[in-house]
Amino acid sequence: MAVKKGKHSEGSESGIKKGAVPNPKLRFSFQLFDPNDVEICPDNFNEGYVQSLMERLKGLSTWTVNEFVGGNSKAVRNHPIDWDGTARPNGFPLPEQYEAYTPFQFSVSANERGRVHGLLIDDTFHVVWLDQNHALYPDQ
Repeated sequence: MAVKKGKHSEGSESGIKKGAVPNPKLRFSFQLFDPNDVEICPDNFNEGYVQSLMERLKGLSTWTVNEFVGGNSKAVRNHPIDWDGTARPNGFPLPEQYEAYTPFQFSVSANERGRVHGLLIDDTFHVVWLDQNHALYPDQ
């Protein structure tokens, strides 16, 4: 079942549970990473991509969840994904249990290194796709 548009978990917009540590730092997981759609997530990345990705993850690890969810930084371009305007209108190919969570994206760098797409669950951004070539939004 594809994960498309989800309802937010009770208690917050991002899926953070009530009673959780207030405003925790953002963490990252690759547990839901999907390398099977090579159009979105290519087998090989351009030179410098991995270094840029690691720098972005390091930088975002200093952000709180509220900072990440609360606004669209022009440098980071972090925001929820509206699947209807994408090349994958059915969303992520994940089990139904993930439908309740809001899909987000952020840029790898300001220098056109693509986007990272995933789900924010509690204080953890679960990376699903590494979209180096902006394949999710081919018309932009």
